[in-house]
Amino acid sequence: MISSGATRSNPTTEAASYFSLALYLSLLTPPSSPIPSNPSSLLTTFSRTTTEDHALDSYQNLLFSIARFRAVTGRYPEKITVVGYKMKGPRFTHLHRRAVGWPEEEERWRYEGIDIEDAAQRGAASEGEVRYGNDRRGQYSITDGLPC
Repeated sequence: MISSGATRSNPTTEAASYFSLALYLSLLTPPSSPIPSNPSSLLTTFSRTTTEDHALDSYQNLLFSIARFRAVTGRYPEKITVVGYKMKGPRFTHLHRRAVGWPEEEERWRYEGIDIEDAAQRGAASEGEVRYGNDRRGQYSITDGLPC
């Protein structure tokens, strides 16, 4: 599942862009014929990959991906592995995973964090994580000037 909507003025979703990049880099290889001679080849990575094109933030990436998985397969996933920036791991695990009610057991949940190599970019990106802190409601918290 590649998840992310159109977040800029470009109508192409980020998920579609990542999918196209995976094709370009041969990370996903479409079958050479429309009808495979071997039925087990239907379970290629390409045939099992889909996009979720509506999420506008990381919480929606998780929530909408679960819904998209259900829409495509007719069932909920047994295990979720999220791949993203390492610094987002605690937010996904402690905020978003809990918010959607997903269990934290290792056989059901995994966050695979990837470091940002450039120190300046890593610092700028990390600043965005600070705003979530211990706020369990994350960005969906509406408290500015409003009584709770």
